[in-house]
Amino acid sequence: MSLPNVLNATPLPGSPQHASPLSVSIVVYRLDDAELAVNLSTLHLACERAGLRDVALTLIDNSEDGAQGKALRALALRSGWPTTNVLSGHGNLGYGAGHNLAIRATTMPAHLVLNPDVELDEKALRSGLATLALPDVALVGAVGRDGDGKPGYLSKRMPSVWTFFLRGFAPGWLKRRFDAQLAHYEYRDLPTDRVSDVILVSGAFMLFRTDALHAVGGFDERYFLHFEDLDLSLRLAKHGRVVSDPHVTLIHHGGNSASRGLAHLRVFVRSGLRFFNTHGWRLV
Repeated sequence: MSLPNVLNATPLPGSPQHASPLSVSIVVYRLDDAELAVNLSTLHLACERAGLRDVALTLIDNSEDGAQGKALRALALRSGWPTTNVLSGHGNLGYGAGHNLAIRATTMPAHLVLNPDVELDEKALRSGLATLALPDVALVGAVGRDGDGKPGYLSKRMPSVWTFFLRGFAPGWLKRRFDAQLAHYEYRDLPTDRVSDVILVSGAFMLFRTDALHAVGGFDERYFLHFEDLDLSLRLAKHGRVVSDPHVTLIHHGGNSASRGLAHLRVFVRSGLRFFNTHGWRLV
């Protein structure tokens, strides 16, 4: 399925906009009003710069009690999204299962999975949709920075148990000792002037060709949290190219998974075991 070529020029104020080829889903577990307001405002501006209207935005309330729905609707309205679809009351299904509620329902040719702690550059969607329209591209990933302005490498090569230990748990001196190995895993050698094929794309920003996404059934819901984006990247590669676009830029305020407590760590390890059991063990 090819995307309409709606990205020839940045629209000028007052110029006609194009019907959207895009749906977007954002899963919210614990609502941070200020963070999500920035997310939705920058998403709105990126849609405007891409000349898109009628973008189908779905906010998925993954809170345990479903009590965030009303607040999400109000926040979306204040951020320029008057027709947002808010799904609430289902409890915490997990990250991938939450997104799947929107993925299964979308009829748009492109679908964006976005984290609520992301600030999009205003040109991100303009470039991302143009790249998605290239022959055989099924998934487009972004290039990011963290909240302090440091590079946040969002594309990855195939991981090993050792690289995950280094990134998530190792002290600073040990990370520095094996920095070359981490640099290889994090694709720090990606060119900054052209689209590159990669192996894995971060779930912070995943722009899909919807027919390919539907063909693999969306996220594997056996992953409650973590590794579901890596698993989906590998399965998408059977239906088209997985690429990183250096002009799709964002700020990702996500923290270190290993620093969020023992319960979170157990979820991380459980998902890691499933990933390696499915896609092969690599110790180093």
